[in-house]
Amino acid sequence: MTNILDLSAIDITLLYKSRWDIEIFFKFLKQELNFSHLINRSENGIMVVLYTTMIAATLLLTYKEINGLKGYKIMKQHFLNELEKLLMKDIVALCGGDPNKVDLLLKIPPK
Repeated sequence: MTNILDLSAIDITLLYKSRWDIEIFFKFLKQELNFSHLINRSENGIMVVLYTTMIAATLLLTYKEINGLKGYKIMKQHFLNELEKLLMKDIVALCGGDPNKVDLLLKIPPK
């Protein structure tokens, strides 16, 4: 960017600042969501994986903020436990069972 002579110093600074925000986001994706390599090499495959990961990141960060949780590891574990509980309740209800008994099975106090 510093080789682009028609940009002002302020424009270059803003571009570097934006780049830094992007770097921080990708660091979060790699460290917290294990987005370390691409599964597919096609443009469509890369876009699907990237969008799916970004949706997961958005859901996790929203969950973290709503529940007032601190670290990422605890937040991911809470999120997965709650998701598992909700999925089990849905499956039990679809099978004609009582979804309220899932709390007893998992020994989780109902909300």
